[in-house]
Amino acid sequence: MKKTNDKGAIKLDHIKKYKDDFLKNPGLKVVMNAVTRGNLQDIALNRDVLNRDNWTFSNETEEKPDITDQKRSGTCWLFAELNWLRTYTMKKFKIEKLEFSENHLMFYDKLEKANYYLEALMDWLDRDIDDRHVRFILDNPTPDGGEWHMVVNLINKYGLMPKEIMPDTWNREHSRFINELVGYKIREAYAHMRSMAKSKKSNKAIREYKTSIMAEIFRILATCMGIPPKTFDWSFRDKDKKYHQETGITPKKFYDKYVGMNLDDCYTLASCPTTHSKFGKTYTIELFGNMVGGDHWKWLNVPVSDIKKIAVKMLKKGNAVLYGCDVSQESHSKEGIMDSELYDYELLFQVPFKMNKQQRLDYGQSRLTHSMVLTGVELKNNKPVRWKVENSWGTEVGKKGYFVMTDKWFDEHVLDLIVPPEFMPEKLKTAWKQKPIVLPPWHVMA
Repeated sequence: MKKTNDKGAIKLDHIKKYKDDFLKNPGLKVVMNAVTRGNLQDIALNRDVLNRDNWTFSNETEEKPDITDQKRSGTCWLFAELNWLRTYTMKKFKIEKLEFSENHLMFYDKLEKANYYLEALMDWLDRDIDDRHVRFILDNPTPDGGEWHMVVNLINKYGLMPKEIMPDTWNREHSRFINELVGYKIREAYAHMRSMAKSKKSNKAIREYKTSIMAEIFRILATCMGIPPKTFDWSFRDKDKKYHQETGITPKKFYDKYVGMNLDDCYTLASCPTTHSKFGKTYTIELFGNMVGGDHWKWLNVPVSDIKKIAVKMLKKGNAVLYGCDVSQESHSKEGIMDSELYDYELLFQVPFKMNKQQRLDYGQSRLTHSMVLTGVELKNNKPVRWKVENSWGTEVGKKGYFVMTDKWFDEHVLDLIVPPEFMPEKLKTAWKQKPIVLPPWHVMA
């Protein structure tokens, strides 16, 4: 076997020096003994932060809904957005407990995404199989992830229903198996459509074949999740003990009556300072959709101070706030804390970690990973100090499902915010009118 060029290889004398340097520091040996026997995050927890971060908030929403649990599915966006919307229904109709059916919308999200990606692949039957866009879809043809515009598409087309009408199924809670089965059919369909194209089959024949595949995918989803009802009956008692009843209502009419917000009027503001996403510009992301004919995501990129001001204003008015962030950074699920000083990794390893927000986003250390709801803020001299967060990971994490987020963590790791029109500043509405710049599907905000 031919030897490769060993320039830059690790030499044995390098290893000796690394080891000698390590052993010269007795503190590192103590740390090694601890870390090799325990949970790294728990060992690195900054005790001062645990003592400092408390759970009082000067402004909180009145509604206190039950914490939801997405379980083993990557549908935080769906849960967070439905959690946010239910606060409007609970306030308007004096409902104490309410959860919308995630199973209902996840069924249609999977169906629509399969069709969305098959349509894209049909346009690329002559592309090389290693084309980056083709591989992007084939690597994950049924993603759990999504964003605000995807819920807007689903609700505008399919409406909403209470959870008790179409409750969770095992496969909603464990989406891996649906994703594997539907993903198989999409890849199989693309392989066959490519063969059809090479055999000079007509576009009509290829489309008829694609329609038959969609029927099979529907069959898989219906078997795993049930079939969403066209109409349903629902009743509840409000906080005044008054009884309300609906009979034969459609999901669309249910949404119109019990939520009623024009979702198309809401704005997405982001604070994503990357090399290719500058402040003051609007953006969209290629292939980041879930519905043929549906809206694609558009966001205006602004400094984090702009979205923070809006979040404070909304909470002062008693409105919950829907936002997205990178929850994997400097957070602790069990303690329910998001604090940029949470871990003493530099002290533990005696190694610096110095990237700023732009560098983390540019170089893949950080990206948009999670959506949650802000339900409170602590203000000091009218400036935010910490935030109360409603998560969708059940009641076994945090403080019965709630988290506390420091304002500094907000600056570093919050990436977007959904803004109802009445809270959108006029100068930002003007900037919103720009034609969006198209970013690639592998962008950190997707």
